[in-house]
Amino acid sequence: MLEKIGVFLSSKPHLSAACLKAADALGTWIGSTGRTLVYGGNTSGLMGHLAEAVNRSGGRIFGVVPQRLFDIGCVSPLLHVTFPTADLADRKATMIQESDVFIALPGGLGTLDEVFTVLAAATLQFEHHPVILYNVEGCWDLLLALLEDLHQRRLIDKRPEAYLKVVGSIEELEAVIADL
Repeated sequence: MLEKIGVFLSSKPHLSAACLKAADALGTWIGSTGRTLVYGGNTSGLMGHLAEAVNRSGGRIFGVVPQRLFDIGCVSPLLHVTFPTADLADRKATMIQESDVFIALPGGLGTLDEVFTVLAAATLQFEHHPVILYNVEGCWDLLLALLEDLHQRRLIDKRPEAYLKVVGSIEELEAVIADL
């Protein structure tokens, strides 16, 4: 069983109800199936919402926290294990080391950076961790179209589905996880 679920997601407040619902469903699934959340350790936005759902459902929470979050007081009090890191690069490396699989909920530049770091490591055969995009409200549609375009231009070797999986619900996520 893939036990440690790395999640990349937004820390921005005021996101859509669909994003909050997806974070809640994912957190509930992680906790209720006895898995561990590995995430950025932040209290705000989807990050905080996800951690609360995992906590309510009895799951364990690993926070990989850059010093900057400690400095501004945004570290979740729900963490069972805290991995302090010097910076974002260190955080990504630690998350890759501590996670079995990655799921990306909607997020911005940080989320994209994290997803592409994991994908690039796999294409260069450094490490391979499955990446699953949780496509809430079509959030990842343009990214998937861009990856397909890059493949058509022969800038990446394979079609997007060779690098990552896309799901729209917890049921689809469970099926993908079961096949990994």
